[in-house]
Formats: sequence, structure tokens, C-alpha cells
Amino acid sequence: MISCLLCSQPVKQTASWEISWLFQSPPVCCETCLAEFEKLRGPLCTICGKESVEPICEDCQDRTHFLDSNKSIYRYNDFAKEYMKQFKFQGDYEVGAIFKRALRQYLAEKKQKIIPIPVSEARKLERGFNQTTAILKQSDIIYEELLAKRHTEKQSKKTKKERLAAEQVFSFVGKEACEETEVLLFDDIYTTGSTLNLAAQILKEAGVEKVSALTIFR
Repeated sequence: MISCLLCSQPVKQTASWEISWLFQSPPVCCETCLAEFEKLRGPLCTICGKESVEPICEDCQDRTHFLDSNKSIYRYNDFAKEYMKQFKFQGDYEVGAIFKRALRQYLAEKKQKIIPIPVSEARKLERGFNQTTAILKQSDIIYEELLAKRHTEKQSKKTKKERLAAEQVFSFVGKEACEETEVLLFDDIYTTGSTLNLAAQILKEAGVEKVSALTIFR
């Protein structure tokens, strides 16, 4: 019997899964826990993906945008915050596999190269892994690391104003010019969008024409 990675209760296997067990990965999270992750339904801002009655939300107005658009899957509610605490801050690597089905469904028809947001080497040593590449690896999603990040204070310790005013922390580590015309950035959480926008700026300076993003939480 498989136990849920979040609540440790037995995960019920549906009949459809039992029939095709040779071809699919077993579920790693129970339906009760999955239901606690609230999907963003919309209407959404066309730039940042925030729930907004206006096509472009107030946060995105009068900002310089290098990131063309962001799609977030779930609302960053209290349950999601507890999940991220367990995963990123307590180092429970295995729970990164929970979003495999949702990610693979969203990316099924995407053709862009996927670029994960990096962490600094110091942060990676502290946590033991980069949370963005951990989620992609456990979801069997192919990606390419084209960015590096210098070490800075944790984003969670900064105010919204400080995040929006952040200096460039990324550098391009691919070839001198990127051969891709369109790429998809991947990150765990969209807060102010500053991190993704800075990463998109570097990619566009390297020759990418369009940079969109996919994040788990918003």
C-alpha cells in the first residue's frame, strides 16, 4: 500500500490506474491533500497570471516587462505554504513529485525549451538541492540550465518594495548567444514577479525573443 507523501495516509488506487499500472507512475499524494491545493480559475491578468477583473492587473501597470507572460497553477494558500515549508525549508526532497501529473498535463503541448530558475551555490549547499530542478526531475521533464545566480539575502526576508527594486542577480551560462527564439522559465512561486523578470531580461539580452513562465503557486 502506497502512503501519501504529505499526510502518510494510504493512497487509494483507482480502477483505471490498476488496469494501466505497467505504464503509469503510482500516485504519491492522496485526493484529500491534492484538493487542498486551490487551482487558479480566473479571470486572470494576461501578464502575471494574477486573478484580476482587468486584462492587465494593477501590479503590472507601469512596470517594465521583460517577461511576456506567466501561468500559475495553484493559489499560494496556507496549505501551499505548509507544503513549501516541508519541501524547500525542511529539505523533504521527495514531496517535489506531487505535481508530476499537473505539470505534465500543462506541458504536454508546449514546445519551448524549459529553463529552471537557479539558486546560488551557497543556497543549494544549504538546502541540499534546487527546488525548481527537483520538481522537474521528479516529474521526468527535460530542461536545460542556462542561468546562474549569485548569492543574495533570501527573498522571503525582503519587503515587496525591496523585491521590486532588486538588482540583477542572474547571468547567462549558455553559448554567447541563445539559439532559442522562445523559452519557458520554471519557478516554484510567483510573488512580485521580480525574479522571473530579471531572469527574462538576461535571456532576452542573450537573444531570446519571447520568454514566458510557469510557476506552481501564485
